[in-house]
Amino acid sequence: MDHEATSRAVWEADRTIARLCATSYVQQVFPEAVCLWSTDSEPTEPDELDAVWRMPGDDGERLLVVTALAGEYELPRRRLPYGTTVVGGTRDYLRYAVDRLREHGQNALAGAIEQEMHADRLWYFEIAAVVTVVNGEHQVEDIQARQYDISDASLLRTLLTAIRAGNRDAIEKLRQPFGESLLKALVDAYPSLDTWPQRAHLVRAVSGHHGPVVTPVMAAILDIPDDAGGSDDPDMAREVRAIALTALEAGGSVERFMRYYENDEAAANAIARYRAGDWPTSV
Repeated sequence: MDHEATSRAVWEADRTIARLCATSYVQQVFPEAVCLWSTDSEPTEPDELDAVWRMPGDDGERLLVVTALAGEYELPRRRLPYGTTVVGGTRDYLRYAVDRLREHGQNALAGAIEQEMHADRLWYFEIAAVVTVVNGEHQVEDIQARQYDISDASLLRTLLTAIRAGNRDAIEKLRQPFGESLLKALVDAYPSLDTWPQRAHLVRAVSGHHGPVVTPVMAAILDIPDDAGGSDDPDMAREVRAIALTALEAGGSVERFMRYYENDEAAANAIARYRAGDWPTSV
């Protein structure tokens, strides 16, 4: 057997061990858990997650998603079409895994994972088998588990750090559909921001969200000075005003955003009408 084939055989053996040990761990530690989906059998697509379990609890049922590891079967990494790499154990990776489940007809399961994540109730575990190879035989020495921190609190800290640092690339990478509790926490943080650029970055972070939760920040950012972004970001004021007007307007759309972004007069008229209470409107 050549080196490549040997490496593949070792990887497959570790893959099988990882998934079987992860199943055994959950069954022992959470005996009432019910497996909703897994990839314990022969190669299954998608394989971004190794199992999803339904967990009973005093505060109602929740979901546990599992990434299994052992030896050569390592923490998964996936390169997205636009060049970004997502790594297991993160919210970005979970969002990618949810999309992959949908691609393979697991719509209900994908929706349930997404809902639990946005409700800050999802448990995401790494379960790793410590494996040694003795005389060509794989032996499991230990099974170790840790829970990844994908909480709203963790994402909120990361976002606010990027916002205060003015790191637009980081903000864009973190921008996603936020659950209502995280969205409210971001809105509540708006008054603590010291500068117009920081406030503008927060509005960029919640761009795409509509409704009463974001209304306070969208209304407040309309007062941003034209030169808030300076020479480094000259279109900042125009962009965030267009974001805000699109969010404040019932039925706001990409077309509306572009009109407000490209037409200062249309934006100014819309702002005047909003402040006069003549809203929503067709400008």
